[in-house]
Amino acid sequence: MKKHTIAALVAVGALALTACSGGGNSGGGDGEPVIDGTLRLALQEDPGNLFRPLNSSATLSYLYPWAYESPVYFDDKGEAKGWLATDWEETPTSLKFTIRDDAVCSDGTPLTAETVANNYRWILDPANGSSFVGLVIPADAVIENDANTVTLTTSTPNSFLLTQVGLHPIYCQAALDDPKSAAAATNGSGMFKLTEAVPGDHYTLERRDDYTWGPEGAPNGKTPGVPKEVVISVVENDSTRANLLLSGELNIATVPGPDGERVAQSVDSLSTTMLLSGGFVYSQAEGMPTADENVRIALTKALDLDALMKVQTSDKGERAQRLAVTPPQICQYDAATPNLPGTDVAEAEAMLDAAGWTKGADGIRAKDGQPLALDFAWQTRWSENAATAEMIGEQWTKIGVQVNHLGSDYGAFNERVFAEGASSELDVIWVAPNYPVPNVLASFFSGALPPAGNNMGAISNPEFDKIVADTAQFSGAEACPGWEQAESEMYKSADYVPFAMRPDVVYSNGVKAVVPVTSLDAFVTGVILVK
Repeated sequence: MKKHTIAALVAVGALALTACSGGGNSGGGDGEPVIDGTLRLALQEDPGNLFRPLNSSATLSYLYPWAYESPVYFDDKGEAKGWLATDWEETPTSLKFTIRDDAVCSDGTPLTAETVANNYRWILDPANGSSFVGLVIPADAVIENDANTVTLTTSTPNSFLLTQVGLHPIYCQAALDDPKSAAAATNGSGMFKLTEAVPGDHYTLERRDDYTWGPEGAPNGKTPGVPKEVVISVVENDSTRANLLLSGELNIATVPGPDGERVAQSVDSLSTTMLLSGGFVYSQAEGMPTADENVRIALTKALDLDALMKVQTSDKGERAQRLAVTPPQICQYDAATPNLPGTDVAEAEAMLDAAGWTKGADGIRAKDGQPLALDFAWQTRWSENAATAEMIGEQWTKIGVQVNHLGSDYGAFNERVFAEGASSELDVIWVAPNYPVPNVLASFFSGALPPAGNNMGAISNPEFDKIVADTAQFSGAEACPGWEQAESEMYKSADYVPFAMRPDVVYSNGVKAVVPVTSLDAFVTGVILVK
């Protein structure tokens, strides 16, 4: 089965690291550079296959930027800046990059415009089974190149081509020719090259001293203070990562929950990014009770979305505002909270009565002899999800709705909700994908059903689809008003109910940002170690 996942692009910024001695808030510092030092970073799970076109795991986003570069990155103002591309032209149906001619792959071969184009061709080739078709490269894209430029054209307009395509990491030709060679190794044009891979334990990267082609103003391979070595460890336990940060044995790590609160009292918060973390779709498949818009609205009115947000985020988050909340935030608006049905339990019960779902002597609602029983699939990515799902079930039970909880881990959840016909078996599905632009996320709420697409709830909203189609004629920020209107229609109909976004905090001991950016792909563009 084709894997349908989206990588969360977590903003951690371009960094400068100070030598850390453990304990205390040790940000800042203008000391002498540490020559040939080691930077230590921890992941909470193994990233898996290191060949990005076959692995959309968010965890891999913490590793590949050390070894691979993208055509552009986005600064802290959300403006695109050149990286492998020196120039670009964008329209709703085309994107043209001029590729720099001095980048060299870690295997010694030059990185050419043809290789960049071949990255996109590899993804589009159905024989390769890449999960990035439609997510990064539009399925109808045609790729052309000459000696210096790469041109992507589409028949279907797309408002955010630069963000989708421009941030994707570029692999060198030998990796494209033999993806297995890059599954536990690296072959890119970035400043670092993987020298040791022990899956489940650690990954070690070494600086390329000949690296000179980074973004304008960024360090290169000979800049004093650039780490000689980067060690990325897999440390699954939150408390262990917290202790290693506090003792100075780690420079960078994420630590959620209570351990994060402990860490925050002693070390720096390097960056905080909001991630959509709580939301669900109702199935609109034929014959499902939630195919009725009034039933969906009634069920949503029975919920206290503010209370659910507090439980899901441990009272540290906010109500979800829109589809795309991760940086670079091309669009910023709140379409969700003013348009989702508000809490009104009495009205919820009246609407269900009017829709024919009435309470029997046992207090359970039924229609034509069938009880209103909802199969609710949710996943355990966040530890608070279970408590949140249980609260949703309790609030529905109070109005006479039965709930069958189908909680599972990430892998099992994906297998269940992306199985063919899942929307005819599951009434409610937890959905909280993250990506910087809304058109990619819209594939979860419109279009083809699995396995051909991502629309696991069989959602159909003609008004949403029409507005999205009309909006596609605009590029970048000019498309944002249309997307706000389209999402508003989706929330009014309770097609999708996003209710929580939570902070994803990257902590650091002895780390400060020198050149702030909002794309994880530019993670290493300003990294130096100083005393």
